[in-house]
Amino acid sequence: MKNYHELKTIGLEDYTRLAGGADHAITNLDSPAQLVMTDFRQTPPLTMNLTESISDATQAMRKVHVRSVIVTDSSKAFRGILTVIDLESRKVLSQATSLGLKREDLSIKDVMVSRDKLRGVPLSALQQGTIGDLLKTLRHEGSMHMLVVDPESQEICGIISASEIARRLQVPVEINLQASSFRDLVDVLFGRGESV
Repeated sequence: MKNYHELKTIGLEDYTRLAGGADHAITNLDSPAQLVMTDFRQTPPLTMNLTESISDATQAMRKVHVRSVIVTDSSKAFRGILTVIDLESRKVLSQATSLGLKREDLSIKDVMVSRDKLRGVPLSALQQGTIGDLLKTLRHEGSMHMLVVDPESQEICGIISASEIARRLQVPVEINLQASSFRDLVDVLFGRGESV
């Protein structure tokens, strides 16, 4: 095993300024959309198998400070996405009841949004768009997350998050979540809809 050593630290009493970085370049809705994409080619996403428990998914998201999990099957093929919003919705309890299970016995596949119900934005469109365009798209789709895809390779190459846009712009971002089933409609009407 490799030996690691402690890095030297210094006092901060003389440090009063913050350095500018990539976050400082994003100042308004007209900034390039690609700047708010989490690029999976540079930062691998949190992925979990669809058979894992939702408790494990919740714990994993908290551990790495993310609000979504990319769901795969045993052959590592993309199957869908699971978000904190899904886990906090009434959908979880409703699904447990309909399956005759306890909440802690549910697996990711029981509450995730499967790929056939998801929409993505092509990387080429993202490269030409603005953050304002992205927000309009997220609102239109009624989704807090949007996957970015490369149609040529048919790969999912990134994700856009309304909460990341809100953080970068330092403004609240409101997305009215859309229902894709009657159960989702009940969730939206009775408390699932959420603002960032």
